[in-house]
Amino acid sequence: MILDRKIQPEFHLPTEIYIRPGISKNSSDIISRFGKRTVVITTAADFEIYQERLAELYSYFKNSNMGCIIYDELPGDPTTEDIDNAVTFIKKTKCDALIGFGGVNSINAAKAIAILCTNYLFCYDLIKKGETIKPPINLITIPAYPSFGFEIAPIFYLRDIEDLTYQVYYNLNLYPKATIVDSELTFLAQSEKILKTALSSLALSTESVISTMNNDVINTYALKSIDLIFRNLPSFYKDPNNIIHRNNLSTASVMSGISFSVAFLCVSLAIALALSSKSSLDVDTAIGLIIPHIMEFNLTTSPGKYVQMSKVMGEDVRDITVIEAAIKAVEAVRKLEIDIDFPQRLSSFNIGQGQFRDIANIATSYPFIRNTPRMLSKSEIETILIAAF
Repeated sequence: MILDRKIQPEFHLPTEIYIRPGISKNSSDIISRFGKRTVVITTAADFEIYQERLAELYSYFKNSNMGCIIYDELPGDPTTEDIDNAVTFIKKTKCDALIGFGGVNSINAAKAIAILCTNYLFCYDLIKKGETIKPPINLITIPAYPSFGFEIAPIFYLRDIEDLTYQVYYNLNLYPKATIVDSELTFLAQSEKILKTALSSLALSTESVISTMNNDVINTYALKSIDLIFRNLPSFYKDPNNIIHRNNLSTASVMSGISFSVAFLCVSLAIALALSSKSSLDVDTAIGLIIPHIMEFNLTTSPGKYVQMSKVMGEDVRDITVIEAAIKAVEAVRKLEIDIDFPQRLSSFNIGQGQFRDIANIATSYPFIRNTPRMLSKSEIETILIAAF
């Protein structure tokens, strides 16, 4: 994992964003500006769910006289070795654009493949050595459901083939050329999945607000994301067929990704990746479970920012102290999770406290825990895990 050591701008978004119901029907018109020979990257698990939509996508390209191959040979949770195998095949196609279609794992895979197609590196070397590299092939993302910012953020995570822990790679060149967010696609995803990924978006946004890299532009996106989630997630839980709620949660996801790309703080995600590396607990469930505990840990360092969050969460903060108002933000997140029947304890899963030291060691290796307003040690991560147990 290498970060560009150049001075970074306060805001940089080179991606074209299309968010509206049915927009995927226009995908060939959008993508034709970036390439004429495309490969769609999707995991086998996503292909099984979305094969009819992928067939429609293929027909759009065919009718536009564009070449298109659908690559669905990746397992549901691909490793660095799986990516290398895919790159070997995709380089032979001489494509000039890649499309990441599906969930977070499909999109992560597409990002890795896009950058390896233009460089002579193995995936492991890319992540571990971070050598100087050429820009990736043109990349477009089409998330099948809200993907907690990874549809747009210039970052991916993948399992290392050697020890199966999640490894992270960040590069500003990985911003996709475009992201096509069609809330109609989300009807094929399980409602439970959308509930979990919406909470993951919430985690990215709440931590972006308190990040030491936060600025007014990013703060606006992060707070609006929180606002959309609080106004739409409970309603989606009660009425999952309402496309307005689905579209707003998809918008919140993109906004969280924009915020995270600059603020680059999400301890919840770091701990979630570590938990998933050492157990069968999936990443998005782990993020949602950890959020309140991370918010509680950082509360006294940024009470004013927590008050901002309390307000967009719909909490009444009049006639109370700043700390009391800040506490309301943490309580609001806990209440939201209870209202949608989200699990509250790690003890509900096959995880033992004896694993917490290893999990803390992995979590501290991720780069997006460095911008926290309060220094976070391995022992403190263990304490957070114990509190969540």
